[in-house]
Amino acid sequence: MNILPYNPDFQLENADFKVSEKASELIRKFHQSADGLTLQNWKALSEILDYAAAAEQTIADQKQYISDLESLAATDILTGLLNRQGFEHELQHAIARAERFDEVSLFAFIDLDGFKLINDTYGHSAGDIMLCEVGKILGGSIRATDDAARLSGDEFGLLLTNCDIDKAKERAGYIRHTLRKITVTHNGDEFHTSASMGFAVVDKDSNIKDIFEQADQAMYKNKRERKKIKNKYHMS
Repeated sequence: MNILPYNPDFQLENADFKVSEKASELIRKFHQSADGLTLQNWKALSEILDYAAAAEQTIADQKQYISDLESLAATDILTGLLNRQGFEHELQHAIARAERFDEVSLFAFIDLDGFKLINDTYGHSAGDIMLCEVGKILGGSIRATDDAARLSGDEFGLLLTNCDIDKAKERAGYIRHTLRKITVTHNGDEFHTSASMGFAVVDKDSNIKDIFEQADQAMYKNKRERKKIKNKYHMS
């Protein structure tokens, strides 16, 4: 009978297939439990391991594909930020962390001022450029642990996690100020934007519905106050 001497590097010398360390250990144990492996058995093992490696790769590819689909489902295509579904998922995580670790986070609800006028005056392609510019600023102004989202239309959200609330509001205010510096030129026309903002604290007693309602009400209150100031300024 043709007996092959045990070689722990066999799979490296015959690189038609790749085995994991666990599989290599199983081969070693199988060889030691017998008095050697015949060439025929080695070939059989090679085929089995080659098939197993291919199956593992298929599973890995499928997992990556599913992960990509999940990421796509949670992403706003235009801006690359989270969409509402993805953002609510992160909000739920923030509530869970608050319950477990007593953390607090801040949700900032952002609405662009006069965005409909931009679309009506310059066209939707101009509006899309503005939304992308807003997305760049929001995504580039937060920490890796925070989240930014385009919730719908010209509405955006920031989730500033595990933070001092007063300092987080200052950060959000600075981001709103930065949005005013956006200048978009489209077909020879130049236009700007500004934003109204409302806050809601995310803690262990929060739920997503109340968070959005609180932030939405605060945002519209902010918008009304800013309009009053603006009208008063123009009248004086």
